[in-house]
Amino acid sequence: MTGKPHISESAFLVNESRARNVGLSRDRYAGLWVTDATRRLWEDFSREVYPYDDTELALRNRFYLEVLEASIRKDPAVVFVNLAAGFTSYPFLTEKPCRSIEVDFDHVCRFKKSKIEEWRRRGAVPLRDVEYLACDLANEHALGALSARLRGELGSARSVVFLEGITYYLERTALLRLFGILGGLQRPGSVIALDFWTPDADNHPVHVRFRKFFAERFGHGESEYNVFEPDLLRTIDGYEIVELTDIVELERRFSNERKLTAPQEILPERYAVLERRERI
Repeated sequence: MTGKPHISESAFLVNESRARNVGLSRDRYAGLWVTDATRRLWEDFSREVYPYDDTELALRNRFYLEVLEASIRKDPAVVFVNLAAGFTSYPFLTEKPCRSIEVDFDHVCRFKKSKIEEWRRRGAVPLRDVEYLACDLANEHALGALSARLRGELGSARSVVFLEGITYYLERTALLRLFGILGGLQRPGSVIALDFWTPDADNHPVHVRFRKFFAERFGHGESEYNVFEPDLLRTIDGYEIVELTDIVELERRFSNERKLTAPQEILPERYAVLERRERI
């Protein structure tokens, strides 16, 4: 593994959760990334933070996959842009393929591209039109270069943009800057799907343990998280919230089981879909 191994390890932790519940996540390729070290890390995380990550991350994957599939059904020419894509599998999971652009740190893009190409040669994953673009979303200069590149790539096409697992790692100003850039790139009918944490997460017992775990294992400061109320999303110029939900509702929607019933024992993540409206 190259670059910053702690970023890759945390991303592989997500894949282990998705791989443990493929029936729910529908990510049949998540297990390709999982190693024995990942499984041991997951067991530590389950014991030290909370035991439901395989359910919650499977539900999160399912939420995003359903958004992407709905966008493709609505417009087969839609372009999928996954910001901070990590080691997700979305381009390979949809029934109908679409053009996909994945954005992440340079070392993540290079490592992922090499593995996907290897698995494609072996027939382990299907052929898909995926482009990998390197960008640090917190860097204003790099984001400007990405904006120029995406403007050419998207053209007049509708797009579906994912901000999965990233809003709480970006500073507020960086996140709002990103929304502003997307507003200038996306045509009406395009969407943004995201997950986020609200301010009450600061004292939530699972969040407290989560922050402690990642501070100790990956060096991410316990106070370095961006949390906000849904009202922030209503201030984003040119967009309307068309869906606002949470992890408990997702379990009701996608699963016959009810594991996420105790509020103090789950990670209370929120989810939203924003649609770009006609410019006036």
